[in-house]
Amino acid sequence: MQLQTVGPKLAGIRSFAAPMRCPHCGDPMIAPEMSEFVVGGEIRHHWQCDNCGGSASTAFRTEAKNSRSRRNT
Repeated sequence: MQLQTVGPKLAGIRSFAAPMRCPHCGDPMIAPEMSEFVVGGEIRHHWQCDNCGGSASTAFRTEAKNSRSRRNT
């Protein structure tokens, strides 16, 4: 039997930890207004800028090796 570990990919960590900037005015946005986990392994963050009031959404996929619930795209 082999020990298998599931760890986050470096790109996923960087995209999560990177500061979000407003696409309209460039002001940093610290925390999303709302986050949601979508079936299939996607996490969506919805942002609103305190400076200009603009809104934006970001999404990234979580991936697990050898996941049986993975869909072909």
